[in-house]
Amino acid sequence: MKLLFLIIGISCGSQQLFAQSLAKIPDSVRAKMDNFNNVTPKAPTVDVTDEAWIKARLVKLAMENPELIAADANIRIAEIARQKTNSNLLSSVNVGANINEFVVKNSPAASFFPKYNVGVSIPLDLFAKNKAAKQTADELITVNQANKDLQVKQIKMEVLIRYENYKEKKELVTLQKQGMEEDLGAYERAQKDYADEAITVEEMGRFYKIYVEQKSKLVTREREYNVAVIELEDMIGMPLSKALQAPTK
Repeated sequence: MKLLFLIIGISCGSQQLFAQSLAKIPDSVRAKMDNFNNVTPKAPTVDVTDEAWIKARLVKLAMENPELIAADANIRIAEIARQKTNSNLLSSVNVGANINEFVVKNSPAASFFPKYNVGVSIPLDLFAKNKAAKQTADELITVNQANKDLQVKQIKMEVLIRYENYKEKKELVTLQKQGMEEDLGAYERAQKDYADEAITVEEMGRFYKIYVEQKSKLVTREREYNVAVIELEDMIGMPLSKALQAPTK
């Protein structure tokens, strides 16, 4: 019996030591072990209400703007033009050759030189023109890259401004609804007081007028909010509700 308890104690102690050793394993090593054991790690959750994530997400989507695609194309065109300057240099060099007619006829005069004529024609301004073409191509690449950087900066600023405008309009709609509900409650109480002959019809009408004014303001606030959503969606190229969904794998 003592031997049985001793074996159980040793087994429990070994399991404890094994669990402690596993806890000390670095995450990088543990990930490799999980991969070896076909254990799929859990994907990190995304907080879709986090302001930093929302802004980064909107900016990333806005960077797929067709204007930036055209800017990249202009940079590639300038780079191709830069590469063509070397081929243009070679195409400007003319090489010519001819054979002495006596050599062809196997004439005794074929012993006179030159038996063969080889000539190379190089324009005097060839290298100067090539250097200028390279400098022009380099400057064109610089200009196109600068234009793209400026567009990236402007698009980022514009999408963040539209996002702030969207948040403001959304909050104003919420506040307006709350105010209108209070005015509606005041008007309903006024109706009850009028039925109980506690107030006059003019006083009840005043509460109704306030409620209608607040309801009219709500219509305006909702229109401004909808416009803000449309303007933001125009920048990111997709519905805002879809853009702010958590990414799925």
